Amino acid sequence: MRLKGRLLILGLLLPCAALAAAADEPDFERDIAPLLVQHCIDCHQINKRSGGLDLTTIEGQLRGGDSGAAVVRGKPAESLLIERIAAGEMPPTEAKDARRLTAPEAERLRSWIASGARWPKDRDLGVHEKTVDLDQARDFWSFRKVVRLPLPVGPATARTANPIDAFISARLSAVGLALSERAPLSDQLRRASLDVRGLPPTIEEQHRFLADSAPEAYERLIDRMLADSAYGERWARHWLDLVRYADSNGYERDAPKPSVYQYRDYVIRSLNADKPYDRFVVEQLAGDELPEVTFETLAATGFHALGTWQDEVDPLEAPQYRADELDDMIRTVSQTFLGITLGCARCHQHKFDPFTMVDYYSLAAILAPLRRPSQGRNDRDLPVGTAEQIEAQKDRDRADAELEKRIRALLEEQKKKPSSDSDAPLAELRDQQRLLRVKQPDLPRVYRLFEDSAVAPATYLLKSGRASNPGPVMQPRVPAVLANAQPVFPAGGTRSTLRRLTLAKWLADPDHPLTARVMVNRVWQHHFGVGLVATSSDFGHMGARPTHPELLDWLAHWFTHDAGWSLKKLHRLILTSDTYRQSSQRKATSVEIDPENKRLWRYPYRRLDAEAIRDSALAVSGELNRKPFGPAVYLPLPEAVIEAHTDKQSAWQKSPPEEVKRRTIYTFVKRTLMVPMLETFDFCDTTQSSERRSITNVATQALTLYNGTFVNEQAEYFARRLEREAGADTAARIDWPIAWRWFARRASRN
Repeated sequence: MRLKGRLLILGLLLPCAALAAAADEPDFERDIAPLLVQHCIDCHQINKRSGGLDLTTIEGQLRGGDSGAAVVRGKPAESLLIERIAAGEMPPTEAKDARRLTAPEAERLRSWIASGARWPKDRDLGVHEKTVDLDQARDFWSFRKVVRLPLPVGPATARTANPIDAFISARLSAVGLALSERAPLSDQLRRASLDVRGLPPTIEEQHRFLADSAPEAYERLIDRMLADSAYGERWARHWLDLVRYADSNGYERDAPKPSVYQYRDYVIRSLNADKPYDRFVVEQLAGDELPEVTFETLAATGFHALGTWQDEVDPLEAPQYRADELDDMIRTVSQTFLGITLGCARCHQHKFDPFTMVDYYSLAAILAPLRRPSQGRNDRDLPVGTAEQIEAQKDRDRADAELEKRIRALLEEQKKKPSSDSDAPLAELRDQQRLLRVKQPDLPRVYRLFEDSAVAPATYLLKSGRASNPGPVMQPRVPAVLANAQPVFPAGGTRSTLRRLTLAKWLADPDHPLTARVMVNRVWQHHFGVGLVATSSDFGHMGARPTHPELLDWLAHWFTHDAGWSLKKLHRLILTSDTYRQSSQRKATSVEIDPENKRLWRYPYRRLDAEAIRDSALAVSGELNRKPFGPAVYLPLPEAVIEAHTDKQSAWQKSPPEEVKRRTIYTFVKRTLMVPMLETFDFCDTTQSSERRSITNVATQALTLYNGTFVNEQAEYFARRLEREAGADTAARIDWPIAWRWFARRASRN
């Protein structure tokens, strides 16, 4: 009986001992996987086997690398992983963000190996599992909440009423500098006119402003310029650079994008109407998901379709091309609106900023439901109307196609057996076609992507960025470091997923840490040549730090809370500051203290861009055609340029002479065939978002202005205008005020 009792007690104790041992064994997902992911697999993975070692699978750990097995089950003392960690060799000190494992962490790994190194079946670790210390990451300057500090006070700021001058003067005073005196009135006039409108001031404008001695004369001038439709044409081009706008698709065929000009016109109209920037953002990201959808909001969503498009994709490569297309959209959205380089997290965690692959592919899940309305190799636009109107147009087109079929048959019959008997039936059929279009006119069309279902397709995290290597399914969400709480993404609407509208509303929140900062900085950049943050599409760790952080935050907060997201109010505040109106003259003492003028003790010299050069020449010669909007214009090209193109027959069309004289923003931009003058003067790269154009100084620019056909034609037109309005006497032409006022500067006798 005693023996039986002892055996019974032993039988009861053995399961308890096993349970205790299991309780002591580290949990793989909770205790081990995070350590390997955070500290090891950046260097030891399938795509980067440092020392021949892959630690993402148990097979790789048991197999080991060049030095032997990393893990020997049950024997931590023989496992090189434990040995190298104990010696302080893993992770290596030179590795980015290297941190030695703590003693408890190392003990967890040792205990895991000692207990048999259990590993879930088919479990592969991935770099996408790396996490970010959000509290630490959010302490970076651009991820902090925008805070509006009080205006600086002191002797240097006492004489100014403009908040911008208060911040600039305080920084200058700290190093013994001050703002320069104001530029001459004629310089202020020319500067503001070219800056706001991209055109020199007219003779009437010069006379009106220079004759106005009222204290508020300059402010009234700025108001008139901001009210001019030329403002929208000028500043729309800055925006088009950001959104990679072009009129063609790129690649070998480089076919035109149908009706894409509607997006360009939308931007111009929005800026001229001073549409609040938050609404401007929402319409472009999700204009088709708004409660009230209009032609305007649908034209705005052309934003997503502006990138290059390859019309010849091998079916086997279609999934990867789709991933590349989404990548273009993700990069454009994140750089344009957020000023971050989220695209760098496509294949691995961002090397410098707190953005993960999960952040990247979660944004992909928001944009993935968008589809392109192409048919085979043909890019298509979409009609705008009610469901009934669109269906009626389809019925008309089907009837028209049937009539066209009968017309072709009659024409073929007439070729075989010429006879006048078919003339009457042909005329009747064509009359029927005309009547169809009278009864059902063409609906307006826009170029955009679209959603056709409230159910989103599955979006996978693509390991190494390859569509052939899908990982877990991703859900829509915004980058974690930018959101204390994730926005709620609805299940879907009646015609779309509503994911983009949720993203857009999150971006347009007045308290968003980046949206206003980024846009305020872009406006500043185009007024001063360089932004308060020089890298205007990279507010991350590798980007520049703000030269005036307090001013940037003050402007961002004022823009959203006081100005109501009004860009014109922001322009006016900047343009009426003494910082903007000051002279550009260099001062030797100031150069010694601040040689790069980062503190803005003078207004920086700036070269005109290609559009302003061409438009100014047309304006001064009297040939500028101010006709707005509509399809793009083909500027004349030298035959040699077209001959070098692969598709000489359809590469370039001809526009009427009067159309050619329109503003440069209406020029047809073909990705594979750039207008030489625009390219010479540093036109933007249309294949990706361009935050700032290159500024070069090369011989071809001087040769273009001396010998170019366009410039010489405008010089001739100007000479005729001068002769017509100033008379035949050469001295009178030079001295007469009208001559130099066309240029807003005095002419030289040389």
